[in-house]
Formats: sequence, structure tokens, C-alpha cells
Amino acid sequence: MEQAIILFTRVPVAGQTKTRLMPFLSGEDCAALHSGFIRSAARTCQGVDADLLVYYALPQGAHPSGERKNAGACIGTLAKLAKGSKGFYPQKGEGLGERMSQAFEEVFAMGYERVLLTGTDIPQITADIFRQSFRELEEYDVVVNPTEDGGYYLIGLNSARDDIWDVPHYGTNTVFEDTLCRLEKAGLRVCVGQTLRDIDTKEDLMAWYGADRCIHCGACTRSCRFLEKYGIDLEGFAKRPQLAYSCFLCGRCKAVCPKDIDGAHMAVLMRQMRTDRAPYQGLLWEKSPYKFANYRKGWKKSVFFPGCNFTAFYPRTTKYLERLMRNHGIGTVYDCCGKPVYELGLKSDSEDGLDRIAARLKEQGVEELIVLCPNCYHFFKDRLKIQMVTVYQKLGELGEGKPVKKDRFPIYYPCPDRDQKEMFQDVCQFLEGEIAEPFWKVQCCGLGGCAGVKEPELSRKMAESAKDYGDELYTYCASCISNFRRKGMEDAYHILPLILGIEEKVPLGIQPFMNRARRKLL
Repeated sequence: MEQAIILFTRVPVAGQTKTRLMPFLSGEDCAALHSGFIRSAARTCQGVDADLLVYYALPQGAHPSGERKNAGACIGTLAKLAKGSKGFYPQKGEGLGERMSQAFEEVFAMGYERVLLTGTDIPQITADIFRQSFRELEEYDVVVNPTEDGGYYLIGLNSARDDIWDVPHYGTNTVFEDTLCRLEKAGLRVCVGQTLRDIDTKEDLMAWYGADRCIHCGACTRSCRFLEKYGIDLEGFAKRPQLAYSCFLCGRCKAVCPKDIDGAHMAVLMRQMRTDRAPYQGLLWEKSPYKFANYRKGWKKSVFFPGCNFTAFYPRTTKYLERLMRNHGIGTVYDCCGKPVYELGLKSDSEDGLDRIAARLKEQGVEELIVLCPNCYHFFKDRLKIQMVTVYQKLGELGEGKPVKKDRFPIYYPCPDRDQKEMFQDVCQFLEGEIAEPFWKVQCCGLGGCAGVKEPELSRKMAESAKDYGDELYTYCASCISNFRRKGMEDAYHILPLILGIEEKVPLGIQPFMNRARRKLL
């Protein structure tokens, strides 16, 4: 059964797309948002057994006499966004109804037997929704999925129809109801699917972020130095997209919010529509894609993945671990998980990186990934379809490493592991002594979300605040250790080298970069 998904879209030109979000967002930001929606929709379609066909509207001002040139430019732009598409076609017809009718007619004429049509304004759409819609077309003539504002975001047919598109006014809050009337009049069997909210207005953005649930209790502001500095709560943050890169993505706000609003997730969504990434070009040069990836030693069923930052700050321990794993028949691969790229708002680039990692691991026959870094662990666990264990769990299984004995361990939990402490549960088997938690008021090590670029003073204060709660600190994140040490906390220790009995001074300056680069050559 040949199936196709028609993606209806404008070409994302600044000032001509998502204009109802202006002036809350700039024209450039609106185009970036729309570009992200196209990428997301195309990637979602890749998970469905159907061909993707992109139907585009020419930008305003495109002159009919230059149709071929205009089409070429549109296709060039869209091809970079809608990867995997089987074709790009101009929309034909005067109104939206006529354009949809023409698109269905053309696609059915290509030989497809079930066809869905959707737009690019529904970032919440999933591959499961598409799959379910195709399944419904086995029993029904039409499937149509409504939006909260009275329109619809998906319609699917088993054959071309020219008698269902003449509704009074597209773009109004009665389109879904009017369309149902037309379908009923045509005598078609109709299945109504899941309702979602499209993103057209500032209010839609607020709902997408979850900011519309804010009750202004102030709990988030009192718990976050960033929000406190600007005198805003999470709803206030949502209304100031220019502050997207000032959030440390530490998750503290969500932990205290009675409505479970996730400010870190909100910030990442806001970053996805921003274009002001110039301060991060050095980081992106290195990590998108990661320049120092090395898979030569990874042709094993079980593979050790140390990540990039531990490798940078603990090269001797990394080398020891590689040798130890090899003695147990375990390989080692060097790569970056892609979390920094994702957190800067480059979701598509991050997903491409994850696809690359997954493909390499599959090619090399890897069945188990042994992860060292808490950032890698939490970023991978819901994104890579592979058995994954922590390095601490694996050391315990192999009978390697020795207990670290102290009367008291003042523990600092890295941000991604702070709530559930999943990785820490594996660390605990090596700690013999009282577990203390004096640093719970320390919001972040200061490196979270690359916010230190915009908020250097806040970053410094976060790191230095650890000294207010103790002279000694133990954690299991190399990035945290590096920044605490950099800010003068000399007795900050990574637990893993202690377990392995390795003494290693944390390097600063250019040396960490050089340590990462060397992994490429070894």
C-alpha cells in the first residue's frame, strides 16, 4: 500500500512567515521558528512508512515571469530543511481549499493510495499520529484532526475529492465544523483524530511553553538567581525571548513549581527560534559535528563512552579506563553526545548527530553503551535505542575499582541527575561513609546551558557559592569540577579517579581542548 504525506508550507522568509507573532518576535526570529517547524515535521515523517512530498507557496513579491527561478530558490531552501523529501511542488489554486484539492489530485495521480496532508504549525505532532491516521483510513474515507482554535492540522483521504473543500472562510474558528458538514453532505465516513494546538500567536507560544499555567507564586524566582536578577517569574521569562541564552537550564525552577512548568525546556524552545548564536561559534565549530570523534577502538559488543569533558579534564584516568575496558573485551569510542548543540537551540543538528552516533554503533555491532558523564547519560537515555549502563555499574559488575572511605562525603549532584539521582545510585556502591548534602542551595556549577556567556557574573557567583557550604566537595561531573576548581574551590573532587586510585590535577586554559583533540589521533 503506497502512502504519502503532503507537507503544506510557506518558504521561511523573514517578514513573510509567522507574521502574527510579530512584533513579539522579529521577522528573522519568525523565519527561524518556521524553519525549525519544517525540520521537525520532516524528521517526524521519516519515522513513518510513507513518502514525504513538500508543497510550497511562493514568497510574496515573487514575479510570475520568473517562476522557474523562484521555484529553484524555494526548493533549494526547503531541501535543506525537509531532508528525506521525495519531491517539492508549488501549490496551485487561488484559495487554501483549492490548493489542497489540487495537491491531493496530483499525489493520487502519482499512484499513492492513502494520503495525509498537514501543515508546519504543529510542533507537537508525532509519528504515531501519522501512523494512526493511516490505520484509520483502512476503515474510514476521511480522517481529520482538529486544532484548538477551530481549524484542523491534518486531513487524510483514500481518493481525490473535489466536493469537500468549499467552506465559507478558511482561517476562521469554524473551519473544522464547516468541513465536517461538507464531508457529511458528501456521504463520507469520517474519523476525527487527536486535537492539538497550532502555533500562530503569542498566546499559542505561551501555551506551548507551558507558561500559561503560571500562578505567579514566586517560587521559581526565589529559587533562581537568573529570574531574581530580572525580577520575573516563568511567565515573565516566556515574554522576554531575548533572555533565552541567560537561563542556566539547571531545572531548579521546575523542581519548585507547583504547576510543573519547566523553565529549562522553555528556554531551549525559545533558543530554537533565535538567530543570535555568534558568541557560541567556537563551541559549535568543535561540536557540530564533533571534530575529535574516534570510533577505531569501538568494534566490540560492549563499548565505553567517556564523553568529551571528562576526557578533557582527566586524560590519565581516561587512558587508564580505556586500557581497563580493553582487558575485559570492551571497546572505547570518543564522541560528544550532542547535548551542548541541542541546548543552544540547534535541535535538528543535534538529532543529526544522534543519528550519526546510532548508525556508527550499529555498524560496529555495539549492543551495550557504558556511559561515564551524567550529561551524556541523561541526554542519551530517551534518545538512543541501545542498552545503556553507567561506568559505575559496569565497574561493579567487573569487580574493578575500590571503595572510597571517608567519615563524610559532602556530595554535589550535577543538574541532570539532581532530582532522580539515577547515576548516583550506581556511584554509592563505592562510597563508604556518611553521604551529606550541604550544597542543595547551590543552583548550578555556573556552566549550565552556556549561560555564562551572557551572564558571567551570575555564573561566577553560582560557582563561588559552593564555598559557603563547605570546604570539600565530591561530585561525578567533570564540567562541575573544572568550574569549581577554576573559581578557587581546591578541594573539589571527581569520585571516579578516587575509585580507580588515580591522582590527577585538573588542567585549565587551552590544555583541556588539546586533551580532547588528542583522542582523535589515538
